Amino acid sequence: MTENTAVVVGGAERERCVDAVRKGLSEVLNKDVSGAAEEVRLFDELGLDSSSALELLITIEEILEVQFDAEELEMTHFETVGSLADFVAAEAGA
Repeated sequence: MTENTAVVVGGAERERCVDAVRKGLSEVLNKDVSGAAEEVRLFDELGLDSSSALELLITIEEILEVQFDAEELEMTHFETVGSLADFVAAEAGA
């Protein structure tokens, strides 16, 4: 496994988490990012900021009906659509 390899979590459930991240981003940023690749950088490319990041987490919690442990959260989770989906999948028990 290389340094940049993401943790692979169950297929359909992880895809559900990717979709939830995209849907949450679309709602929080008020623009359609439903087709955003997993490599898209949340802060640099989509314009996410610290307050919208918190709003995004709350939105994803509502979409998936889960609760995230804020103490587990790190800035690295917000690097890309895929890294946030990995965090969401791990926290949701996927």
